[in-house]
Amino acid sequence: MVQASEPASTRGRWGRELRRWRARAGLTQLQLAVRLGYDHTYISKIESGHRLPRIEFASRADGLLDAGGSLIAAATSVLTDNRPGTVLSGAAFAPLRRMAEAAYLRELSTLLRRGRLPTLGVTCPLHDNNLCEADSPIATLAELLAGAVHTTIGVDAVHGLITLLRGFIDADRRRSTTDVIPVEHTLGVVIGLMPRARGRMAVGLMQVAARYADLAGWLRVEQGQYGIGMILLQRAVEWGQSSGNVATVCEALSRMSIVARLEGDGLTALAYAEAIAAVEPARRWTTVLAELDAARCYAHVGDQREFEAHISQAQRAAGRLGDHDLLEAPWLFGAEGNAFIASHVSGGLRDLTDVTGDGAIASRATRSAQASLASIPASMHPSRILLTLRVADTYACRGELEAALEVARPVVAEAISIKTALIRQELGRLRIRVGARLDEMC
Repeated sequence: MVQASEPASTRGRWGRELRRWRARAGLTQLQLAVRLGYDHTYISKIESGHRLPRIEFASRADGLLDAGGSLIAAATSVLTDNRPGTVLSGAAFAPLRRMAEAAYLRELSTLLRRGRLPTLGVTCPLHDNNLCEADSPIATLAELLAGAVHTTIGVDAVHGLITLLRGFIDADRRRSTTDVIPVEHTLGVVIGLMPRARGRMAVGLMQVAARYADLAGWLRVEQGQYGIGMILLQRAVEWGQSSGNVATVCEALSRMSIVARLEGDGLTALAYAEAIAAVEPARRWTTVLAELDAARCYAHVGDQREFEAHISQAQRAAGRLGDHDLLEAPWLFGAEGNAFIASHVSGGLRDLTDVTGDGAIASRATRSAQASLASIPASMHPSRILLTLRVADTYACRGELEAALEVARPVVAEAISIKTALIRQELGRLRIRVGARLDEMC
C-alpha cells in the first residue's frame, strides 16, 4: 500500500479515486478494463499507485463511470503536481508574469499569427493532423495570459495558446536569441488552466503544456542553463507521454541527447537517442531522428563504423517519409531537410576527425558542412551562423588555417555576441584550432 509520505503518494491518490468510482459502478477491475479497451493489469497498476494515469484514460474512465469530471480533475492535478526542487508549479511562474506581462501583451498581436495548422511542426491538439484554422480572438488569449480566472477553457483558448506557440517557434528560428521568459510565462498559465479543463480540452492542454515545456527547456539550454533546461525537457516527455503527444516526446528526447553530448557524455546521449526509437517505431520521421542522434553519439566516442551505419539507416528512412511525417516534422523535407541531415553528417565527421586525426574524414566533413549551409533557408539566420563556423572549423581540422579564418570572417563578430550554447561551442572549437587570430578579426 502506498503511504502518504512516499514519492508515489500522488499516484496513489488518483488510484484510490478511480477505485472509489469503479466500486460505485459495481465493476471489477477486469470489467472496467474490458469496457475501456485496456488490459486489467493497467487498471491494477493505476489503482495501486504504480502507474501515472494518462489524460486520455482519465477522460474515458470519467465518462464511463459518470464521474462528472472528478476523475479528469484528479488526473490533471496529479500530473501537474510538483515535488520539492522542481520549478514547474503555476505559482512558481508568478514572478515571471509580473516581469513580462506588459511587454509580452504588447507583442501578442505580432506573435499570434493567423493561419492554418499544422505548420512548423505544430499541430492542433484538438484536431490532430487534420487542417485547422486555429482562429482565436486576441482578447481571449490576452485574458488568459493576464491571469483571468473565469475565462472559459474552450476551443478559442486552446487555439490561441497553440498559435502563440507557433509564433514563439518561428521567432526562435529567425532570431539569434529568444527571450525564454514569455514562453515560461505562458507555460505557467497553461499549468494553471489544466485542473479546470475537462474532456478533450484537458487532453489538449496537456499536449500544449508538453510543447511549451519542450521549447522553454531548449531555450534554457541555449542560454547554457542545462540543469533547468533538462527539468523542463523531462516534463515535456512526461506530459507528452500522458497526453499521447508522440512528436513532442521525441523532440524533447532528441534535445536531451544534445545536452548530454554538450556535456561530453556520449553514452547518456546514446541512451536518449535509443529512447526516441522506442517511442513510436511506426513513425518514419522518428526513426530518422533517432538514427541521426545515435550517429552523432557514436562519432562522439570515435566509433566510425557505427556512425556510418546509423547515417545510412537515417538516409534510407528519410527517403521513405510520407505525408503524415510532413505534418509532424516538416523540417525533414525539402532544402531544410537536406540541411538538417547534412548538418548531422558534418558534425559527426568533424567529431571523428578530432578522435582519429584522419584528413580524408575532415575533407568529407567540409563537403557535408558546405552542403548543409547551402541548403539552409536564409530566414534561419542563427543556423547559418552556426554552420558557417562549422565549415571554417572543418578547414581548421585539415590544417588549412587561412581558409578557416577567411570562411569565418563574415560571421565572427556576430557569433561572439551571440550567447546560445551551440554557437558558443562551435566558436570555442574553432578558437582552439586557430588561436587568438580569431578574436583579432573583430
